[in-house]
Amino acid sequence: MENRILLIANPKAGRGKIVKEMSTIKENLQKLSYQVKVQYTDLQKDATQIIKSENEPYDKLLVCGGDGTLNQAIQGLCEMEKQVPVGYMTVGTTNDFARSLGVSKNRYDISNHIDEYQEEQVDVGKFNERFFNYVASIGVFSKASYRTSTKAKNRFGRLAYLFLGVRELFFYPTYHLKIFTEDRIIEDEFVYGSISNARYVGGFPIFKKETVDMSDGEFEAIFVKKPKNIWQTLKIAAKVLSGHLQDKNVCHFKTAHLKIETTEDTEWSIDGEYSGKVKNIEISNLPKNRTYLVPKKKGEK
Repeated sequence: MENRILLIANPKAGRGKIVKEMSTIKENLQKLSYQVKVQYTDLQKDATQIIKSENEPYDKLLVCGGDGTLNQAIQGLCEMEKQVPVGYMTVGTTNDFARSLGVSKNRYDISNHIDEYQEEQVDVGKFNERFFNYVASIGVFSKASYRTSTKAKNRFGRLAYLFLGVRELFFYPTYHLKIFTEDRIIEDEFVYGSISNARYVGGFPIFKKETVDMSDGEFEAIFVKKPKNIWQTLKIAAKVLSGHLQDKNVCHFKTAHLKIETTEDTEWSIDGEYSGKVKNIEISNLPKNRTYLVPKKKGEK
């Protein structure tokens, strides 16, 4: 019996290239004796809804799109409590999660060599009732991913995020946050905060490779306190974006669970997508909750 693959694609990601490439991708998988069902997302049916409404069984899930499309797919799998290996074919702009996971930029690679890929278990985050793959963030730069137009993303890539983020630095809002972790309480005025499980965030290698283990059951948390002036803001931003987190205004720690109280409803970004406004937040790490298909590392058999 043939193995079945459900392939979910975002037809608008990457200037719509995936639609033209789909026949080749499908043909490659069929040559490897896979039965492939292709489903495209649209305004009425995102990846979450496709997964929740899929009645036919499948052995693997392939997602073609950006980090937002992948987030939708994982949301659907988690809600359905369905365990299935997930392959990620990147079509988006920054693809932070794919870069952290070591996924190939070549979308044909997995369709040609899927049987040579290995399974890797990765932690999943839970933000109140929503799930996320690699980051929940608030403040400067966090809004850039969902406020940047699709046209600008396709034309300028991650520079489009950077331009909007730098502009926000001059008009940055502050957030009064009270953060509860397993062993501490932090309360202050902040301009940025992120809880992540990836090396890359916003297109930048914020963390060194050896410091991030995507299956250790812990997040990397960063909270940047309100600077005194714009020049200090620029200095801190440059440090954080280049991975230098040793600063008196930067709170950096590992945690598996935290709660955050705010004085007013706040906008958060979840895997680069708008999450809506929330006031009280609980974030938990779900250890090794998802299985991804990734290329074998050099030297592995």
